Amino acid sequence: MLFAASTLALSGCGDFGTVEDPSDPAQIEAATKDLPKPQPGEYRTTGELVELDIPGASEDELQMMRGIMEQGATQQRTFCMTQEEADDGYREFLENLQQGSDECQFTDFAVSGNKLDATMACDDGKGSTGTMAFGGTISETSQDMTVTMDMKNPASDGAMRMVMRTQSERVGDCTADAG
Repeated sequence: MLFAASTLALSGCGDFGTVEDPSDPAQIEAATKDLPKPQPGEYRTTGELVELDIPGASEDELQMMRGIMEQGATQQRTFCMTQEEADDGYREFLENLQQGSDECQFTDFAVSGNKLDATMACDDGKGSTGTMAFGGTISETSQDMTVTMDMKNPASDGAMRMVMRTQSERVGDCTADAG
């Protein structure tokens, strides 16, 4: 997920091809068919926590959560993308994103050239709701994505806003060490 969603705030340039029914996986797949397909090889992914806001949290609680989130987000990872995975493009990622959570559904989805802009609405059916907005650029050898999550849980008066940016870059052919 980090690679493909490597995670999307776009500056609104270019004409986006907006999907008419973002809940239709076939329309999502059709919209992404012209995105650049990744090249096989070893990729390095890095991330950063851009923003974390938890209204009502004490400074100590906020710093603790920031530390946990930063630790996970900033770990550099490498992975090997096979030819088969590269040929599949971003289809599997988008399917997993859509099917991986029965609680979230695309509400907007648009592609323009190498740019992707999408929003998912989430509802766990127990009162927790929110949105996840994805935006960024994709090339054959890199991605630069930002994910913005705005979540609310009225039962506990909880709210959270988190913005994470991830970047992936092809660094060469696969090695035995790439995971």
